[in-house]
Amino acid sequence: MASEDLNSMDNNTLAESELNAAVGAAADLAGEVDGLDLDLEEVLNAGSDAELSDEGPRTYDFNRPHNISRAFEQNLQSIAENFAKTGGIDFTSLLRMTAMVDYKGLHQITFGEYMEELPNPTCASMVTLAPLKGYSLLHIDLGLCFVFMKKLMGGAPVSEDTVREFTEIERGINAGLVGRFLEIFRKSATNLVQLEPGFVSLENNPNYLSGIAEGESLIVIKFEVKLDTVEGPVELAIPLSAFGPVRDIFDPRDAIELRTPDELREDRRKILNMVRTTGSELVVSLGEISTNLEDVLNLAVGDIIHLPQAVDAPLTVRVEGQEAWLGDAGRVGQHRAIKLIQQLNKE
Repeated sequence: MASEDLNSMDNNTLAESELNAAVGAAADLAGEVDGLDLDLEEVLNAGSDAELSDEGPRTYDFNRPHNISRAFEQNLQSIAENFAKTGGIDFTSLLRMTAMVDYKGLHQITFGEYMEELPNPTCASMVTLAPLKGYSLLHIDLGLCFVFMKKLMGGAPVSEDTVREFTEIERGINAGLVGRFLEIFRKSATNLVQLEPGFVSLENNPNYLSGIAEGESLIVIKFEVKLDTVEGPVELAIPLSAFGPVRDIFDPRDAIELRTPDELREDRRKILNMVRTTGSELVVSLGEISTNLEDVLNLAVGDIIHLPQAVDAPLTVRVEGQEAWLGDAGRVGQHRAIKLIQQLNKE
């Protein structure tokens, strides 16, 4: 009995010590929360929609899917780096002053969000980059445009005091400047794809731009252009869907065949067997005439129909309604037959 009482006492003592430790830990936690000026009740009742810290998980945005592969990004980066190098040399020669073009990376954003970020007024141009589909957007910093114009017309490369829209003459000059940027981009992409850039329109008010859906996902290639003491951003925004015709060039992994050669041969064999066993309608036409319904209803046994075709003329063979062959009528044994003499449709 004494031994059992001793064991019971030890268990009670152990439980009491564990309880004291738990209470102490809770008190320490409460003290830490108080030190952070947080309400413990609010922390416990916080919903799942509470804002996360910068280091925490980010909510996935289905309007901006991250579906650019590493190979795709590297190809775009290669073009952008060539653009920066070629642009620096080209503008230095054009303006007779030191010009630097720095590649600042690329990011993905929807067209609607990108339009909200553009200043008003600005210099934004809709352009085409065939064989890429649809329109792309070239944005040049408005202040940078005025510096370009002043230098081209013999003035000092200083920034404009006030922000304003272009005059008609200035609009024409900047249209030529946009063409210069597009030509440099064409040269930069030559090793990867042969582009044929085209200028569509230029707007100072970005709200007047159209041709790209608001929810369209854009790949924005960002540059920083420096002219003496003036610098400004230049951005080329290309819809992700525009790369459809050249996706296999920018992302070769999309074109990699994941099946083995044996699997490919088996697929071809199955397709060939399916084609061979598929029924098709084959009709040999002896001749055709056009007539009205009354004459057709009055036809009787023994009537002779005059065909506009010579007796020895070749007959037309139709497969599924399409003229495919010309042939001569004949006989094989007790069966009528036709000998194919000329193919009309090679499909």
